[in-house]
Amino acid sequence: MRLDRLAVQLRMRNPWEAIDLGFAMVRTWARPVYAAWLVVFVPLCTLALLVLPPPWAILLVWWLKPALDRIVLHVLAAGVFGDLPRLRETLRALPRAITPGLVASLTWYRFFLARSFNLPVWQLERQTGAAARQRRRQLQRRTSSHAVWLTIACLHFEIVLALSGVALFDLLAPVLQADEFELFELLTWSNQDAQRVVLAAMAFTAIAIVEPFYVAGGFALYLNRRTALEGWDLEVALRRMGERAQAASRGVDLAKAAALGLMLAGLAAISVPPDGHAQEMPEQGGETAAEIQAQPAAPPVPPSQRRAAREIKEVLTRPEFQEYRERTRLQHLGKPEPKKPPKPAESPGWATFIEALAQFLRILAYAAIGLAVVFLVYFLLRRFDLVARERTSYVAPDTLFGLDVRPASLPDDVAAAALELARSGELLKALSLLYRGALVTLLHRDGVELASGDTEDDCLRKSRKRIPDASVAYFARLLATWQRLAYARREVPRAEVEALCGDWRAHFTARSPGTAV
Repeated sequence: MRLDRLAVQLRMRNPWEAIDLGFAMVRTWARPVYAAWLVVFVPLCTLALLVLPPPWAILLVWWLKPALDRIVLHVLAAGVFGDLPRLRETLRALPRAITPGLVASLTWYRFFLARSFNLPVWQLERQTGAAARQRRRQLQRRTSSHAVWLTIACLHFEIVLALSGVALFDLLAPVLQADEFELFELLTWSNQDAQRVVLAAMAFTAIAIVEPFYVAGGFALYLNRRTALEGWDLEVALRRMGERAQAASRGVDLAKAAALGLMLAGLAAISVPPDGHAQEMPEQGGETAAEIQAQPAAPPVPPSQRRAAREIKEVLTRPEFQEYRERTRLQHLGKPEPKKPPKPAESPGWATFIEALAQFLRILAYAAIGLAVVFLVYFLLRRFDLVARERTSYVAPDTLFGLDVRPASLPDDVAAAALELARSGELLKALSLLYRGALVTLLHRDGVELASGDTEDDCLRKSRKRIPDASVAYFARLLATWQRLAYARREVPRAEVEALCGDWRAHFTARSPGTAV
């Protein structure tokens, strides 16, 4: 790796800061990253929708994400080392980038939550098998949990983006009862084909937006971990210091070379003898002048070094440097026992009081826990009517949820009056009349004890033990239609309201009060 060509600043970062660095890479190189990513991702999604049903197309694209992530990693890795590839170069290098570890990433490692962190080991280091496993264990010692949380966070972002797109489509589309989205239908794939295609398109859009950030975050974690293990930041800093020192020393070397040349030229001019005495060199130690000149000259020693060496020898010859001693020291190698701090003097009466207070507080805490458990069990039993309560005289309220539930407020034939309102186009009044009639019947005929604070779900839950199952199903259908029209302001077909009017008599006609099923 050419660390001298890095386009990012390497330094020790905490893992969350490293993930933010990866997101910054995508923002900086968004054009080459998304160009290479979408040129492969969009045709794959289109082909999957044309060949497979939308649910299976989503599953196929999701399953192939580890292979598609290698496109983004190839662009990011090249950009980090200062050489952003062009789109043609990325597509040309795609077969080589996909091959290492592809089968493992799509099979037994597909559900590995740290896959964005492990992908560079396969693709950039091109390691497989036991070497790749050992390398992953080495890199994951302090970073695997952050890679897992990155996967979980990006998955939630994809889900939120997809559902937001569906909600936006449902908000802008014309309101038709047959075409509205329902969450349960989306999860069970029971809605229409057009809606399933819309959901698939929103899912693909969310993946296309989030996945490059996910790959970049894992790659930045990988770079940060290698920086910590291999000291990349120190190596880069030392290289830069060396380059600065080398650049500074070039000028000094040139000045020294010029000064040395001038000195040598002056010495040469001084040391050259006159022409008349060039041949008159006396013999020294039996050697002629020619032989002396033929011997290689020893490098000259600067006078300062010779003087320093002579002074060092003189200092070392002094008596204080000629004394040698041998000392033996015994050291205990066992673990020393820690000294126990002395216990403070305590009064026997004070210690007894503290111990008694601690026992009392312990008993009080156990009693509070027991009472809390008993209260919780009793509350759950009362909540689900599993315990017999003391019967008191129940007085039916006059109004519930702002509705008049007095028997005198109803017409003689509730169903006929509601049907007439429905045929005249007043669907909300018709449903309100049916709903009030059902509540009056539950209160005064079946003895269902409804309170003013109860909700529609509470009314349905309390009526389950007092009326037959068929009546419960009708009452649930009436409540759902009432909520859809009165609260959600959604359009309800008139035929549906007329059907409720026709079925009302079969479930809320006169019957003996208090009959349980």
